[in-house]
Amino acid sequence: MPPPLLGAALLFWGWQTGFLLVGLAMALALEARTLVRSRWDLERADFNRVSDLSAVLLVVVGVYQAVANESARAVTGIIQWLPLLVFPLVACQLYSVAGRVEVAVFFWSQRKQPGSTPRVDLAPSYFALCLLAASTANARATFYAGLVALSALALWHARGRAGVLRWGLAVTLAALLGWAGHLGLAEAQRVVERKAQAFFLTWIRRDPDPYRTATSLGDLGELKLSDRVVMRVEPGPGARIPILLRQASYNAYHAPSWLAVDGGFTAVQPESDGATWLLRRDAPTDARLTVSAYLPRGRGLLALPNGTARLDELMVVSLARSRLGAVRVDEGLGLVTYTAHFPRRGTDESPPTAGDVRVPPRETAVITRVAGELGLADRPAAEVVARLRAHFLDRFHYTRYLSGVRPGRTAIEEFLLTTHAGHCEYFATATTLLLREAGVPARYAVGYAAHEWSRVEGRWVVRARDAHAWALAWVDGAWVEVDTTPATWMPEEAGPESAWQPVSDLWEWGMFVFSRWRWSERQDRLTGNLGWLLIPLVAILVWRSWARRRVGAPSPGVAVAAAPARAGDDSEFFGVERRLSELGFERAPGEPLARWLAAVAAAAPPAVATEPLRPLLDLHYRYRFDPAGLATAERQRLRAESQAWLAAHPPAPASARAAAP
Repeated sequence: MPPPLLGAALLFWGWQTGFLLVGLAMALALEARTLVRSRWDLERADFNRVSDLSAVLLVVVGVYQAVANESARAVTGIIQWLPLLVFPLVACQLYSVAGRVEVAVFFWSQRKQPGSTPRVDLAPSYFALCLLAASTANARATFYAGLVALSALALWHARGRAGVLRWGLAVTLAALLGWAGHLGLAEAQRVVERKAQAFFLTWIRRDPDPYRTATSLGDLGELKLSDRVVMRVEPGPGARIPILLRQASYNAYHAPSWLAVDGGFTAVQPESDGATWLLRRDAPTDARLTVSAYLPRGRGLLALPNGTARLDELMVVSLARSRLGAVRVDEGLGLVTYTAHFPRRGTDESPPTAGDVRVPPRETAVITRVAGELGLADRPAAEVVARLRAHFLDRFHYTRYLSGVRPGRTAIEEFLLTTHAGHCEYFATATTLLLREAGVPARYAVGYAAHEWSRVEGRWVVRARDAHAWALAWVDGAWVEVDTTPATWMPEEAGPESAWQPVSDLWEWGMFVFSRWRWSERQDRLTGNLGWLLIPLVAILVWRSWARRRVGAPSPGVAVAAAPARAGDDSEFFGVERRLSELGFERAPGEPLARWLAAVAAAAPPAVATEPLRPLLDLHYRYRFDPAGLATAERQRLRAESQAWLAAHPPAPASARAAAP
């Protein structure tokens, strides 16, 4: 180990972890060995004591980290302290006469065995340990630069006979490849985490329960959802993106859950075509939206625009609708595509009840206080909505990280009075309760927000992370959507665009195309989607043809064997066909002989006898296509009668053919 290398590694470790003075002292202590000529004559027992000291220090630090921090941070803290814990043993080796440490020092079972054990040099391992410990505090972009510099310093002393230029190019190439690998592994880790999360969400977080939804109000941690595409949206006339697609709504709050009281479902019968479902008859609609969504196991809640009155092209067996607007498929396909017709300006479905203005007693004090500060009392419903939008937009911000709640306070109280930050469930719950305090009936709604245009698919897509919550307010005789969550929640949930995202989106789109073909019901959809199968089939055909054995052109003068004739190619009826063509009765390409002969019989003059040709055509067909062929007598009849007809109908003179129109 070159003299300055360990000292440089210790300085780097101290700089990265915040122990710079400790690292400087340790580096000076180790590198001072080059200035000190004397060495200690240490025995195995001395090394055993130093090793035991390091082990005791490791236990003490481990207990301290476990008590002071959570498990993940405790492991990181222990690794950061390892250079300091192992330092006594490394220092004893470097200042000893032997210059190495026996392996028995690390194992109690071998310490009492007679004789010496193999010796190892701890310096290279200690160098790597310092780099590992420094990486745990990697909060600076300079870590990789320092890692490359130390690695280059170590490789400089082991460069052998390679020239400086070749050595420099090799180190530079290794550094660039290492950086690319680092980014690739980090991105791959994020992709694997999201895919694993999406897998568990598929089984754990299905569609919301239409009777009860548990929020994350007051929980500690960070909300994360996957990038999995759950539906695709195509806006029609009157529909604008972004748009909220509701799955369920609730009217009773019991922290931390919202409940749907009197939210039972009623079966909806389809129209005569079996694919049209009228949720509300005679309801005005001036907008429509087409949605393609997955239904795990063929059942779930549909995501619909507010006030949807009719569904078209929905191929399911049974459908039910609740009083609070949730629409549930009880038996259907794994992928459904439907067109929702809805009004652009709210809906009067399910008028409010007394429960839509009730504030829970536990939240009454803080809700009354905030409503009084905002002056919501005795205000028109539209003005109350406008004041709440402005209040949350000016003073609150969106965050996925959920801080803890002080003892004696509710999550809504902490949100409204102290933190002024939260995710959509905080904003939707607080808005609903404040609307109720002002006398405006309100409900809590959950679903998805459609806002992302996919460059890969050329359409609007909705991902699992677009799950959202908002309020519904009864304004001027209609339920209108009141979303007070700051619009920054969309880019924050998306995060920085991953380099793997286009690949993942392409895979999702391929699975969607396959699912659409798999779950197609209508003939037109089936025909259109089967076209996609032609691409791999044609590719396989081309590959099989290209892979076959090919032979070159024959050499001049070399006879080529004639291809075997097909059965029926020598039929005399072909002469009859040519003669009729010469007489002006040409047969169209691909036209069946029977149809052509019938047309000739209808147009031919009496001089052209066509009646004898019908039995000859039957013999011709049997001669060509019947596996049994013709008997000898029948074959002779076909030849003789065909020749007789040809003799009775000689070709027209050339001058007559030229004069024919």
